[in-house]
Order: sequence, then C-alpha cells, then structure tokens
Amino acid sequence: MQATEAYWGRRALEFVDAIEASRTSASVVSLFEKMIGEFGFHAYIMAGIPSFGQSLGQLTLANGWPAEWSDLYNRSNLVAVDPIPRHCQQTLNPFLWTEAPCDRADDPAAHDVMMRARDFRLNEGLCIPIHYDDAVGAISLGGDRPYLDGEAKSALHLMGIFTHGRLRSLTRPLGIAARRLSKIEAEVLSWAARGKTAWETGRILGLSERNVRWHLEEAQRKLMTKNKTATVAAALVNGEISL
Repeated sequence: MQATEAYWGRRALEFVDAIEASRTSASVVSLFEKMIGEFGFHAYIMAGIPSFGQSLGQLTLANGWPAEWSDLYNRSNLVAVDPIPRHCQQTLNPFLWTEAPCDRADDPAAHDVMMRARDFRLNEGLCIPIHYDDAVGAISLGGDRPYLDGEAKSALHLMGIFTHGRLRSLTRPLGIAARRLSKIEAEVLSWAARGKTAWETGRILGLSERNVRWHLEEAQRKLMTKNKTATVAAALVNGEISL
C-alpha cells in the first residue's frame, strides 16, 4: 500500500481528533484496531513490561493478539525471553521487530519466540516503547506484510502514544496522582501533543519561542524523560494533560 507523507499526516491528525472525542475505552480500541488495519496489521498488544513479581496480564491495557498466541505466550511466560520487550528497555524510538537483537546461536530462546509467532501470521512488526515514571511499556503491532516506510512509522508512533495515553486517562481519572507540572507547562505540552511547534505554541499562548522551549525543558526535567515525545507520553499517562 503506497501513500504520500501528506496522506499519513492527515490520517494521523484525523485519528487524534477521533480519539479525543472518544469517551470509552471500547471506542478507543475500536478506532485503533481500524486504523492499524490500514497499515496491514491484524494483531497488537499494549502492556507494561513486567518486572520481578509481575505478570504480563496484570499490566495489559489492551490485547489484540490472536487468542491462541496470547494463551501460549502467557502460559509459557515467553515475555521472559522475548527480545521485543527486552529491547524496549534500551530505546525510546519505535523499532521493527527485526531490529531487536535476536541471535539464533547466542540466544536460541529469543529466536524461538520470533519463529513461533510466525505460526500466527505475526511475520513482521513494529514496537513503540512507552516510557513513563520509572516504568516501561510498549505497543507491539504484528502482521503478515505490514506497510512500514518511514512516514508510516512516524504516524504510527504518534497514534500509538495518543491511544495509550487516552486509554490510561479513561481507566484512571485525572487527579489521582499528584501533579508535577505547572499550568503553563501543561498548556505547552498539550499543544506539543497536538503537533504544534514551539513557535506556533508561542503564538497561541502569547509567549516567545525561547520561553516555550524553556517550559518544555522544565516539563521534561520534572517528568524525568529524555525527549519531547516521551514527555508528552508521560504527561498523558500521568493525567497531567488530556487530549
């Protein structure tokens, strides 16, 4: 499926508008499943990455895996050897499944997970790491031959973060955790979440571009994130901003 940069950008913005208008988790998940289907994905999972004493089921926000694969994966605790969640700990950027280190000779268990996934038409995929507070989560998308050029990946990155944040905000009311951002920092981040540049945000809020960048840096420092995208994601997840 070929499409222009303008097409994917437009579709991403339309999706964000639809997510913002959604009031239930079910409607958000339905929109997300329909959207990723346009890219050729038929399976996904949104979940935190388990640490000691946690199970994947406890940390799953939405599960769109094939039922048999999900059952096998959880019953055999494959998350413990899967190279995809492991690689999420090492990067902030979306990555193809093939980019996660998985050497057949050095790490046969990890290689076996990837091979077994193919029995469920999970031949190729994209993973979007979600870093917030001191935890790491991910949105992992799989399909037969999904469309994964650079612009498509950028659009999926944006849509994934917004979907994850919206689902978190719907399942956890705003204000449940102590707020760390000032009102102006939250406003600046809200416009950043909508794709506005520092200059555009400054025009909207009556601030200089330099001042906007300073507020973004302060928000990043307070939320202990490493870049603007991760800061927006953390603010959405923590209920500091909403769509």
